[in-house]
Amino acid sequence: MKIDFRTIQVKDIEGNSSTLDISKMLGNAIYTKTADLGELELAQQIYKNGEVELSPNEAERIKEYVKSNFIAAVQVAVNEALS
Repeated sequence: MKIDFRTIQVKDIEGNSSTLDISKMLGNAIYTKTADLGELELAQQIYKNGEVELSPNEAERIKEYVKSNFIAAVQVAVNEALS
């Protein structure tokens, strides 16, 4: 699956949608917390490119990082994008 973390569609409390770039924040979060070399490389790709190709396993790991590093509205948006 291909996802661009520079164009995540987040909804506010009224349902209005806006585009959010989380590529740098997500890349940094993974880079500073992972002990896995593959995830380290993925973090660099997310940080530098924003758009990445993810395996189902990588998508699940991204959801875990988003859950522990981002507010609920962003979590919902990323989970929808990864579904």
